[in-house]
Amino acid sequence: MKTHALMLAGVAIGACIAGPALAQVTDQTNTTSLEDIVVTAQRTSQSLQQVPIAVTAVTAADLSNRQITSSLNLEAAVSNLTLTENGVSVTPFLRGVGSNQSNPNDEASVATYIDGVYIPSVTGNIFKFNNVERIEVLKGPQGTLFGRNATGGVIQIITRDPGQEPLLDASIGIGTKGIIEASAYASTGLGQNLAIDIAATFDRNGGYGKDINRNADIFKHNQLGLRSKLLWTPGETTEIRLSGDYSRLNSTGTDYQLRQGVVGADGVTSYPGKRRTNTDFKNIGDNDIYGASLRVDQDLDFARLVSISGYRHVKGNFHLDQDATPFPLVRADINQFAESYSQEVQLLSPKSSKVDWLLGGYYFHAKYAYEPLQIAGLAAAPLPSIELFGDQTTKSYSAYGQATVPILENTKLTGGLRYTHEKQDTNGRTESGGVVFPHAPIALCPGATTDCPQSQSINKLTWRVAIDQQFSDDVLGYLSYNRGIKSGGFNMINAGTPGYKPEILDAYEAGLKLQLFDRRVRLNMAAFIYDYQDIQVFNITGGGAVLTTNAAAARVHGFDADLTVKASQNLTISAGLGILDGKYTDFPNATFTPASPLQGGQSVVDATGNRMIYAPKVSGNFSVDYLVPTSMGEFGINASVSQRGKVYVAAANRLAIPSYAVVNGTLSWRSPDEHFGVQIWARNLLDKDYYLNRTEQALGDIQFLAPPRTIGVTLSVKTR
Repeated sequence: MKTHALMLAGVAIGACIAGPALAQVTDQTNTTSLEDIVVTAQRTSQSLQQVPIAVTAVTAADLSNRQITSSLNLEAAVSNLTLTENGVSVTPFLRGVGSNQSNPNDEASVATYIDGVYIPSVTGNIFKFNNVERIEVLKGPQGTLFGRNATGGVIQIITRDPGQEPLLDASIGIGTKGIIEASAYASTGLGQNLAIDIAATFDRNGGYGKDINRNADIFKHNQLGLRSKLLWTPGETTEIRLSGDYSRLNSTGTDYQLRQGVVGADGVTSYPGKRRTNTDFKNIGDNDIYGASLRVDQDLDFARLVSISGYRHVKGNFHLDQDATPFPLVRADINQFAESYSQEVQLLSPKSSKVDWLLGGYYFHAKYAYEPLQIAGLAAAPLPSIELFGDQTTKSYSAYGQATVPILENTKLTGGLRYTHEKQDTNGRTESGGVVFPHAPIALCPGATTDCPQSQSINKLTWRVAIDQQFSDDVLGYLSYNRGIKSGGFNMINAGTPGYKPEILDAYEAGLKLQLFDRRVRLNMAAFIYDYQDIQVFNITGGGAVLTTNAAAARVHGFDADLTVKASQNLTISAGLGILDGKYTDFPNATFTPASPLQGGQSVVDATGNRMIYAPKVSGNFSVDYLVPTSMGEFGINASVSQRGKVYVAAANRLAIPSYAVVNGTLSWRSPDEHFGVQIWARNLLDKDYYLNRTEQALGDIQFLAPPRTIGVTLSVKTR
């Protein structure tokens, strides 16, 4: 602990020394100054530079310029963020903290919220961006102010509010590989106090690979998204927002191939070539997602009242040839379901208050299920198939509060506390052709011979303590200590196995936020130390069985920084840097999986001292935006690069995803009246081969590549 304290104190002292020397006189009328960014990292609107939390904010313009079109490629703008994709879901790892689990009840360690509503299922977090105002990525455990505890951090997506003036903002684009992308956003008033909008997106591609056994195109998808928001302001002190959304994804799912040098479980099949598969079973990935929310903001003079009601529904159907060979070894038909209700109430201090305080309560009710997971092929022999049914119901209640108190003229102390009570119930069974398999009575479900009902309760206290110092108008330093948890659960398709308990993460952080040279330069930095306990570890065993246990502890030392420079009125440079040193401090029972099943079965190894999974030593991004105003309109050019270091995909540190860098670029034109625009874009400009996923499993290592270089053009129109 002394070492931790000394490291963080050193950063804080550096802030004290650097602050006065680097502070600059602010000229708000300077057209080369950076615009202020407002975030809601503490559940109320604040300047990014005044929040004592490490936050990366990505604006709508950033998303467009960098060709960040969906949640799948957000890591291109956020240092120390790594996204793993399996074709039907995306799982974030932030500062090395994340979960490689894929069951519907396995909530992410990095929680995602849209307009304050929690998205519990990783299957429900693939979506396109077209009506986004900004995205905020909060780094580190968020155990106080947000609806569900999170050990890794929070991704907040804030959508646009409708306005009274009629607006149409639409675009259509075409590109190589059969890409078609269309989006539209329309908004109008429906009277003096009522406004409505609707946002729609559609995108498809014609595939960028081939299954050589079935002679079929792969890596194909069609996605449709709809979202609408109604804003009613019945009075000066009241705002009511009613939102609804729907999305549909049809794809070829997870088009895995055997890794180079691996012989499959059939003893014959090996690596089929770049972006090629060799299967006997058509992969499918279909998602239906919809939801609604109601937010009420009411100014009560003595406080501000906020109520957020949310509903989310996800249904997914996935077909997977898990052995990735042309022999019918393991055919998985996975039917997942997730449904959740949430209600949050907050009471916040009035904006005139010298003490910023917040009190809140949160209720969350969710049901997750396999309906069912069906295994066919030789793995089910002599039966035609085996059906695994499982469900989990979660009910969670939380009460929380936080206050920020001035203790000196430019020094503030923040303290927050949250208490969570949660109850989880599960049941499961195994069938074949409607016949339920009996099992011997076991201690976890005494007296049961077919189903296996179980329950567990969780009571946890989490907190935040921080002190921040405003060295000048443009320099803020802070120290913080946070504890967060990730909820536990049950192995739904392994009835009769024990449940797993929550993860616990203690984070010690020192940060510095600077605005320099008349606010032409914004530099935010943070150093952190994590103590990570009861890590939920997910293993894939023979025949596709999965099991999650609390099997590890780890520590993480790291640093991240975001830099934005307004070099001139028309030139903006942005960069991000992440450095991680994450290692397991106690992991004696890790699973070692050979590359090929012909090399033997899985075994137990000691992974203590190994690197944490999906924790690159170095990650970063760099972007340049240059505008050229002319009498014919404004021309623009953007070049961006995103880099990720090597990561291991399992604790045994055998299989890795190599390091890579991806370059995107755009050329754009906007008419003098800003009504029309053209953008020529290139994604993966250098045609880099890099892996979106690699997985160790008992049937042999499998993987799939990211899309190759794609080039296209987008035409846009905007009425005002």
